[in-house]
Amino acid sequence: MLDGLAGAAANALTGIEAAQNKIATAATNIAQAPLSQQTTPTTAPPLTGGRPGNAAGQVGQALQGAGGDLATNLIAVLAAKISYAANAKVLGTVKKLDRDTLDILT
Repeated sequence: MLDGLAGAAANALTGIEAAQNKIATAATNIAQAPLSQQTTPTTAPPLTGGRPGNAAGQVGQALQGAGGDLATNLIAVLAAKISYAANAKVLGTVKKLDRDTLDILT
């Protein structure tokens, strides 16, 4: 049983590390997005569904970075957050089971 708990804890720690790496990669991609392409119109044209040439299209193009667009990177951060939380719960459960096992044995 203890080997199973150790394996679960090791897997959870690996998952947490992977989530941290995904967040770091997405943060780097967002930080490296070229700001020089952004255009600031004096009056914003109406948003018409993201077609090229309107404000939504200009903002979308400005937020394109080396690692994809802003939405893709934000989704990666949210997925990593969920993964991190799930793996943290696994570690909490392993800790509780470990404590309960030690209580039974002593």
